[in-house]
Amino acid sequence: MTICAINTRMLTLTLYKSNLEFSIMNISNKRQNIAYQTTSLIGSDWEEDPAVKRLQLMDQQLELQQKNLETQQKAAAAELESMQKILDNNIKKDFTINLNA
Repeated sequence: MTICAINTRMLTLTLYKSNLEFSIMNISNKRQNIAYQTTSLIGSDWEEDPAVKRLQLMDQQLELQQKNLETQQKAAAAELESMQKILDNNIKKDFTINLNA
């Protein structure tokens, strides 16, 4: 029963981690698009142009979201590793034959 519960938790964590990776990738693509838009405004006054400021603000917000998701992803990876160790220990304990008993 314990092995089944641990395995289910690991599958859930793997799905969660994959969803986080997908979200990070989407944000990265959006930030890249913003970089392209910003470079297209090369001729404008970077200090005063409201379009540049708007793009910079959007990039900052996306960067914060990306860092938050990366932190969640690291936590999920750590928990997944922990679950794998627990599963390995349970398998060793449950399926070891004690010939001395």
